Order: sequence, then C-alpha cells, then structure tokens
Amino acid sequence: EWLDNLADTPFLTRCRTGKISRDELHVFVKQHRLYSRHFTRYLAALLSNIEDDHDRQELTRNLFDEMGLGDAGNRPHSMLYLDMMHNMGITPDENPLPSTMRLIDTMLQCCKFPNYLVGLGALCLGAEGIVPYIYTMIVNSFLSMGESQENLQFFTLHIECDDEHAKTMYAIIEKELDKNQNASIDLNYGANRLIQARVDFFNGLVTCTD
Repeated sequence: EWLDNLADTPFLTRCRTGKISRDELHVFVKQHRLYSRHFTRYLAALLSNIEDDHDRQELTRNLFDEMGLGDAGNRPHSMLYLDMMHNMGITPDENPLPSTMRLIDTMLQCCKFPNYLVGLGALCLGAEGIVPYIYTMIVNSFLSMGESQENLQFFTLHIECDDEHAKTMYAIIEKELDKNQNASIDLNYGANRLIQARVDFFNGLVTCTD
C-alpha cells in the first residue's frame, strides 16, 4: 500500500511511463538534495534514543557510510551528491519548497521521538527500505535521456547500500516485534507519517513545474 501510494504520484508515474522531462528531473535533484543532506542528522537523532549497545553500534555503521568513513565510498554522501549535480550541470537551489521542508521536518521529528521505534519506522520503512525502488525509477529516467551511468553514481550507490542499511534496521525491527507485537503500532506510525510526507514531496515537485 505504501509503495502504491508513492507509485501513484504524478511525478513517479511520469518516470515509470517514460513521460518525465529533464527539467522535472532536475527539480527533483535540487529539492531532494535539500532533504538528503540532512541524513546524518536523522541518523544521529535516532541513535541518541537507542539504548541497546549492539543496535546502536550496528546503526553507527550506517552513519559512517553516510559520512564516507565506511564501506560505501570514501567521500561524504552529501559531497557525492554535489559532485553529481556539478557533472550534470545542475545548479544547487537553497530554497526548499514547502513540501520539501515538511519532509525534512517530519523525518527529524520522527527520529527525535523519545520512542525510537517511531524514528526507526520512518527511517527504515519510510526511507532506506524504499530508496532502491524510487531511485531505480529516477536512474532509468535519466538513462533514457542519455545521461551517463557515471554521472548517476550517487543514486546507484544508494540503491545498493541503502538496501543493506535497511536490512540492518529490519533486524532490529524483527527483534522488537518478537518481544512485543504492539511495537508495530509505533513503527507504522513513523512509517505512515514519512510516506505521506514523501507523497506530498513528489506532488510538490509537479506543482512547481506546472
């Protein structure tokens, strides 16, 4: 249902059907950077609420990857994103759309939530777990327009590494659900909030380019 809600947004529908324009993709790249550059903040906020030493250590590996200190490249991912924009001739935009700002605020609020399951639901089920699905459509859209695979390294890297990050979070989720089935309420709350904010984000892109 969550994936259907995302797939049905006009922006991703146009990507999937090959009707998206380069200008629309460039708007996505600009606005998505404003959200993704805060990813280390999201992770740090979530980590601050996790008491289990092992779980915190496992998630710290995800943080190190984002900072360019782990196995997913040797540059901070925020810098990889700027490199990608430069290579594609896209000028960064420092003015977030209202829907982009809501996405950023929603993720930070969920990750800061005292019950860390809310943040885990947002970050795993609402972000890391669906990134390969979304990014694959973005990559295919750019490739269909003749963009080089090399220029899309940020997206292709995250299709792989975010899948691994999601597996790390899934393991924590499964452990929590084994202990308490009611944990699904908090997980779903965080995931639903983030998915809805992401749907609004994609809808905001179409409004911006109309």
